Amino acid sequence: MFVFLLAVLAGLIYFKPLQIPQISSITGLFSKVFSNQKLTYFQLTLDSIKNEQTFNLLNTTFSLEGMCLTPITMGKVSIQTTSRPCKVEMYSPDGIIKVNGKNVYVEATAPLIKINGVEYVTSEKVSFYANVASLFANVFAQNLNINNFNGKFEKLSGTGVSTIINFPPCEGIEILDFSGSLAIGEQTTLIGNGRVSYWCENDKKQV
Repeated sequence: MFVFLLAVLAGLIYFKPLQIPQISSITGLFSKVFSNQKLTYFQLTLDSIKNEQTFNLLNTTFSLEGMCLTPITMGKVSIQTTSRPCKVEMYSPDGIIKVNGKNVYVEATAPLIKINGVEYVTSEKVSFYANVASLFANVFAQNLNINNFNGKFEKLSGTGVSTIINFPPCEGIEILDFSGSLAIGEQTTLIGNGRVSYWCENDKKQV
């Protein structure tokens, strides 16, 4: 009987449970593929962003001039600038801007805000819609998909421009993890770093 028990214990030690690979190892492989795409320093100039894109404001400066389409709300306070020229400056802003052509929506907080020359020191959230004549902001965007525009992509390096891609004939561009500046005037310009892919004749390519 004692010998039988020893044989059972030896069998339990020898035959270990079968280990099934976790799904996370598979998803991790895909994550590695995407993260391996190199960051590219570039300038993208286009006529306008025609499909709405969202940007996070970086903690630097923000300035906008144009026509306010709604009152500027600051917490419970409403500043009546509707259908009037407005100039808004924010210092160390934290928030978002949504861009669709020259129409933008701003929602942010900033320790110092200047509206038409009047300074406000506040911790309240500021929000408004405006049609911009000019805008400049330092921004971050995790995923930008921009289509149906006229413009030019330029890959920049220490020696100048190494790659130029024209839209059209190319149809659209995708930018992941963009960090840089957004400027809107007669044209819209993005300058900074990101992981860039673009479509030409339905063929997706990476920069």
